[in-house]
Amino acid sequence: MSRGRQRGAALILVLWLVAGLALVVAASARSVSGHVRLAAVELERLRAEAVLDGAIALMAQHLRRAPDGGAAYRVYRLTLGSDVVDIEVTPAKGLVDVAVASDEVLQALLRDVGGLSAGEAVVIASRIRDWIDPDDQPSGIGGAEAAQYRAAGWPSLPRNAAMEDDAELLGVMGVTSDLYEKIRPFLGVNGGQRIDIAAAPPGLIDRLTGKPGLGARLHALPAERREAEFAAYTASPLFEHRPGVADRASRLRAQWMGSQGHRWQRQVWVDRAERPDTLTPWTTLWVEPTRRTRGLEQDINP
Repeated sequence: MSRGRQRGAALILVLWLVAGLALVVAASARSVSGHVRLAAVELERLRAEAVLDGAIALMAQHLRRAPDGGAAYRVYRLTLGSDVVDIEVTPAKGLVDVAVASDEVLQALLRDVGGLSAGEAVVIASRIRDWIDPDDQPSGIGGAEAAQYRAAGWPSLPRNAAMEDDAELLGVMGVTSDLYEKIRPFLGVNGGQRIDIAAAPPGLIDRLTGKPGLGARLHALPAERREAEFAAYTASPLFEHRPGVADRASRLRAQWMGSQGHRWQRQVWVDRAERPDTLTPWTTLWVEPTRRTRGLEQDINP
């Protein structure tokens, strides 16, 4: 091979090596950049958690002292130094407790919020009842107990006792993850057979009445007009109004906007009563992990 050809081949080899090294460097830079972004998001999450926990503690203390704490749905805005936190307070009586909700309420939730047909809602409601009730006999239309679950090859069997967590609904035969995610924002504990309209989130009122914007309008009414306005809806089997009843348990959903434009949410259930084994004047029933979210109204109206 001539000296010219050798130089040409060497040059091509060098160019390939340079190109390869450039690709490696670029990939490394992207990887480092990705890790930096992830680290920044994690640091913001930790700060969000501290801010949200502080705001939730202040709100729990307020609910414990306020004479009407836990009586009605409200959204508060707290300013903590340079941080602004929105907190949605939903008393237990304003959400759907599947353990005690009436058939009409449970079916309406599955149909109007979950998107099931009327017939499908009746079947799933029966299966939820069978999951909870202590007997082993299917009840209602389309009910299912252990024998039906085994015959269908379903991976779980009815608990035949109260649910420990609403995520157990995913074990009910026919309940899909899509259905569960749709109804999840409106599930609660320690509720009643009907929903207290003054305590219900606007999105739940809108869905169950089929009237977008009604919930926000009702909550914005002055106190002297609420009773008359509520009467038109409490005549239905879905809603009631118990103005003198303040629930001990409430769901506190707090949100904070970080410097990077991310909105963070922390959701906590609190009982206004103190228990011997707690370190606070109230009792924290359970806490959901801090997560990024779209906003209060978007979450209420998924």
